[in-house]
Amino acid sequence: MAWLFLILAGLEEVVATFAMKYIDGWKRKTPIAVVVIGFVFSISMLTYSMKEIPPGVAYAVWAGVGAIGITALGVIWFKEKLNRGQIISLAILILSVITLKITT
Repeated sequence: MAWLFLILAGLEEVVATFAMKYIDGWKRKTPIAVVVIGFVFSISMLTYSMKEIPPGVAYAVWAGVGAIGITALGVIWFKEKLNRGQIISLAILILSVITLKITT
């Protein structure tokens, strides 16, 4: 169950970070609410996951899921381009997250 909480925490971090793009200088209320609620939920799920998963591993996986997720959204939603170095770095990050899961 802890790993489910951790994945949910990472996915919610992606949602909250994505919403930051639409705050528009703190003028738009809905994206602000999504960011605040999203990060509260994300940190809460991260905290629950740390009851069973070592904090260093949990935080690394949470940050990795967030980084990979927001990068994927950037490519899909905002049509961002990735260069070879970025793709290699993301592949290493994915491999690192998988390795952390396997060894925990």
